[in-house]
Amino acid sequence: MKNFKLTLEYDGTGFSGWQTQAKGLRTVQNHLEEKLERIFKKKVHCQASGRTDSGVHALGQVVHFKTDTDLKSSLIHKALNSFLDKDLSVVQAKEVPLDFHAQKNVKSKTYRYTLLNRPYPSALWRNRAFFYPHHLNLTAMRKAAGRLKGTHDFKPFQSAAERSRIKNTVRTIKNLSIVKKGDLVHISITADGFLYKMVRNITGHLIAAASGKNPPRTAPSHGLCLISVRY
Repeated sequence: MKNFKLTLEYDGTGFSGWQTQAKGLRTVQNHLEEKLERIFKKKVHCQASGRTDSGVHALGQVVHFKTDTDLKSSLIHKALNSFLDKDLSVVQAKEVPLDFHAQKNVKSKTYRYTLLNRPYPSALWRNRAFFYPHHLNLTAMRKAAGRLKGTHDFKPFQSAAERSRIKNTVRTIKNLSIVKKGDLVHISITADGFLYKMVRNITGHLIAAASGKNPPRTAPSHGLCLISVRY
């Protein structure tokens, strides 16, 4: 038995999130597992560092799977990228110790939310950034962001549907930066863990602080990207 760690990059536009759901829905997990079954001629279960919602992208999602094989990770890497659809790519494949767990061993994750802040929308960024045409006071946004850094109870930023299920809602935000590049505003958050929709709810809070308006509390999923996972 061997344990393999994959680092994945994907465009979430055409996926109904990471996790396998009802039959007929295309998810990252079921697409990846279908191709692994094609390689190994048997079913393989993949465990991700965490779920990403429908429309959410990734540059560094991490998964692991165990299987009995003589194939080397380099060959698995090459085979997967030849079978996978163009919106999912394996950045790295490596064999890891049997006790490595993509979710349980996580020390921190970094997400980035991107806003397109100008009067007119973009054809190229329509699936990568949340178009917000109103003025944003970045000084006010950074001030609000500063109050979120550190260890806090983030229950107010948790999805309402999950509030009765998750008992421990204390998390530590290690870094929260806001960088403007041209018309794009990147909100990057590194934490030891995230509650369901926490980043998107924080983004909505920061937009409200920077605009004086009341945008949707939960920012749309297509502006969010999982950048990296640290172990």
